[in-house]
Amino acid sequence: MIELPEAKVLATQADKLLRGRKIIDVVVLQSPHKLCWLNVEPKQLHESLINKTITAVKSSAHYLRFLFADGNELFVAEDLSIEYKHESNESDKHQLMLRFDNEFMLEFKVKMYGFIGYGTSENLAKKLPYYRVAIEAIDPLSAAFTYDQFVKVTKLDQQSGSIKQALATDQHIPGLGSGVLQDILFNARIAPKRKVATLTEQDKQKLYQAVIETLKAMVSSNGRDSYNLLDGTPGGYHTQMTSRVFECPRCHGPLTKEAYLGGKVIYCPNCQR
Repeated sequence: MIELPEAKVLATQADKLLRGRKIIDVVVLQSPHKLCWLNVEPKQLHESLINKTITAVKSSAHYLRFLFADGNELFVAEDLSIEYKHESNESDKHQLMLRFDNEFMLEFKVKMYGFIGYGTSENLAKKLPYYRVAIEAIDPLSAAFTYDQFVKVTKLDQQSGSIKQALATDQHIPGLGSGVLQDILFNARIAPKRKVATLTEQDKQKLYQAVIETLKAMVSSNGRDSYNLLDGTPGGYHTQMTSRVFECPRCHGPLTKEAYLGGKVIYCPNCQR
């Protein structure tokens, strides 16, 4: 799943590799996927991208955005793998393939579900609410993301719901999803099902610092080891709270793994309260 750290790392990689590269071939939905959503018809996407030159690649929250000189852009988001490789290594199955003028290509493969969109930022923002929220969101790693801003967007001042609801639902912090949340809460020593009303001011400050420090660590390590980068290698950040781990890295007690709010929560019942 592409979350905020991976989007930042992928954008940096892709911008270095693809800025100034011309797209000379496009294949859309070679392998149809029922949970791959396009905002334009495959034929239109092909015609729109062919012979376009990428001027920049950037990220907004968990959206990866490929920009073109005419004001249009291609974006992808959610659960996709993206691989940059020589054209001779093209896979049999992919949902989008872009071939460039240097004999290399990008392959996009949707896993569980994913979005692929094209258009001007203005039109995309009008038609796609999640896109609009992502590009308008304040980056948690920017100076503008103050403690007061954090409390406001997460609604921690309203004393309702759980910690997971506050941090990782309803796009309160776009790009901060269930995967990233597990390590943030472990570092803050706070349980995901804990009620917001029980938090002290000190707890909220710890959460704020954990969000910034955990995201910063993930980005500086080139993303989490649960997601592969453009060259097919995993990120360098060692994810602490994951399905692959069964004991707490701090106290070595058993982890709790359970379904909650449409996803899974993983936490240590001893270290996180």
